[in-house]
Amino acid sequence: MIKKISFINIFISIFVFLMVFFVIMGKPVAAATHDDINLVINNEQVAADVMPIIQNDRTLVPARAVFETLGGNVEWDQSNYMVTVKYDNIVVILKINNKVATVNGEEKTLDVPAAIINGRTMIPARFVAEELGFLVGWVDSTRTVTITSPEKPEEPPVITGSVTEVLAEKGNSTKDNTKVTIQISEPLKSVGSYSTSMLTSPDRFVLDIKDFMVDSKVSDLIYDQKDSPLSAVRISAYNKNDVRIVCDLKEATNPVVDLSKDGKTLTISFRTLTTYFNPMEDGKLVVMLDPGHGESTAGKRSPDGSLREYEFNRAVADKMKNVLEAKGIEVLLTVNSDSDSSLSERCASANNSDADIFVSIHANAFGNGSEWTSPSGWEIYYFQGSVVGNQLAKDISSSNFPQIGIYNRGIKTTENLYVIKHTSIPSVLIEHGFYTNAQEVELLKSNEWRDKVASYNAEGIMKFFNSYKK
Repeated sequence: MIKKISFINIFISIFVFLMVFFVIMGKPVAAATHDDINLVINNEQVAADVMPIIQNDRTLVPARAVFETLGGNVEWDQSNYMVTVKYDNIVVILKINNKVATVNGEEKTLDVPAAIINGRTMIPARFVAEELGFLVGWVDSTRTVTITSPEKPEEPPVITGSVTEVLAEKGNSTKDNTKVTIQISEPLKSVGSYSTSMLTSPDRFVLDIKDFMVDSKVSDLIYDQKDSPLSAVRISAYNKNDVRIVCDLKEATNPVVDLSKDGKTLTISFRTLTTYFNPMEDGKLVVMLDPGHGESTAGKRSPDGSLREYEFNRAVADKMKNVLEAKGIEVLLTVNSDSDSSLSERCASANNSDADIFVSIHANAFGNGSEWTSPSGWEIYYFQGSVVGNQLAKDISSSNFPQIGIYNRGIKTTENLYVIKHTSIPSVLIEHGFYTNAQEVELLKSNEWRDKVASYNAEGIMKFFNSYKK
């Protein structure tokens, strides 16, 4: 009997000791389980070293795993057993085993206190939801805690003006073939107030004006001109704060966009459709010939000094002029003397004239110009993407070969030759052999051979024009 009482007393003593020990150590007395609880934050599965647990019918979640996943910051104060959570503009301070927390300095009461489980701070999920605005859910079938960031309220659009009118009309030149004019109620402060982009499939040019709306009187436009790349203009609200102007195109082309000095007019200028060409539209045919370089151009001579390129170019251009004028073609020259006009001046001569096509006359070179080299032959260039320029090059090439009697280097396309890049009419540049090749320089100096190439070039130009005659 005495032994039995002693055993009971010992059992009770051990039980009390364990209860006190758990209280002192901050361990929960109630059952806690977490082996089969999952954590999903913003629809992404999270694997933390300590997963959520259920304690006293309340779900506790790991503070660091949750807030750092959500983009917050968690700091631990070991001396005060205190954790500070910073998220967005919210600062939360929790103390272990203390049901009172502070949110931006204001005291809040928790259902259950924060606890340390396996060295990690766990906080009640309900507190996360109610005080910080997160959505916390429980999926019973998969025993999953879900935490979702709150949706931030949309800021109302900041509208600074409106598009009051959109017009599409014919321009005054091939570079300015079609103009789309956009009138706005308030001035744009800078070019940064709008943006542009090219879209494909189908081809479209897009202009977005920031923080503007569309006036109810503005409507879409249809533009039907056979020489214009533009087919329609559409206007709509875009991204709530912006207005989008969409120019539907027959072909991809980069227009020029200008903002008026008062900031209230945007102009989109399109070049003539590259596939459109009607030289007889004004009742006459006009050719602009460009004798490349001038007497003062440095270098540009054969190694023995017997040929200056400008002299060959001018001679062939003059002979072509005579042949073409005899056939009823009006001929203009980019220069009226042997002066070395700049490249931009030569392009301006073509762009400001009635010329239908532009042909630049040259001879080629290789090496440093001080010694004879082996490269040889004739070649012709047109601007990349120009359908009409390509056809002009083909017609001139086919008229020269095989009669011209030298190697055919072929038809080439480029974006780098200034005079054909910056002229707004179909343009080609011809290289009539190499003045750094000892054999070809003799041909280039020959008056008879110059007559031949001038005649072949003119024949090719006439072949090109004849294809457009009705």
